[in-house]
Amino acid sequence: MELNKSNIMVATDGSQASKQAFFQAVEFFEYKNIFNQIIVAHVSDQQKSYLPFEFQSTTIYEDYKIELLSRYPEANYQLVFQEKAQGQENIRNQILTIAGDLNVGYLIVGFNGRKGIKQDVTILGQTVRNSVYNSKVPLIAVKKLYKRDETNGFKFVVCIDGSKKSYKSLESAVALSFDERDSLLICFAPTPDREAFGTTIKTKVEEFMAKFQRKWEYKQLDSSYRAIENVIDMINNSDDLDFVVFGSNGYRAQLENKTFFGSTADELLKKAKANIIMVP
Repeated sequence: MELNKSNIMVATDGSQASKQAFFQAVEFFEYKNIFNQIIVAHVSDQQKSYLPFEFQSTTIYEDYKIELLSRYPEANYQLVFQEKAQGQENIRNQILTIAGDLNVGYLIVGFNGRKGIKQDVTILGQTVRNSVYNSKVPLIAVKKLYKRDETNGFKFVVCIDGSKKSYKSLESAVALSFDERDSLLICFAPTPDREAFGTTIKTKVEEFMAKFQRKWEYKQLDSSYRAIENVIDMINNSDDLDFVVFGSNGYRAQLENKTFFGSTADELLKKAKANIIMVP
């Protein structure tokens, strides 16, 4: 499965967290050319002239210009630096507009901003919260930089619940797990009233995965009315799960024809130690 040669975009504010997000984007961009370009986007606000030197727009531009020049031909990247547009509610919305205008297949952000890691890690920063709640393109929130090495690739956990968005998440994980070292753990964590759907979901997953040469396994967790806690415990008690992939909402939202950001997605975002890949 290809990504139809879209672009991968990193939103940066000059923080260490956004620089880490950039290096994670490089990991996806360098190993196989499934993206046209890597884009670094920054929106500045003239009213914030008080920011330290390292967070000034010109400093950030020069830093990423050097990083990109040292890696790629100019045709392979873009630096998109803009001032906050008049009438734009906030910088975060302008970043999402840029992503929509530039054929971005994945938007990558750091999980924290300029202020660094919060004392309560479940409290989201404004940028990541706005991005995951409002992005129209798949979003990767980077908590930690993961790299492939000589023997180990990325390991993706894909959360499946039978909804259209969960299968769309599986498609996304398959597309990103292009390296022969990568692997997928496709996980169904049912509530007691949905436990019987496991066979149907597993069959559909097997039929889909038969189309691709990927290393993968299917796992059904014990049923629980707090099934999401089982998923989070599995992720956080493992040393080799790098990315958790899920839809912005699930089966119940599909039944009710709702488009809100679901509570299960919200808990994964806040509590799973793995990097987040959210598919809208």
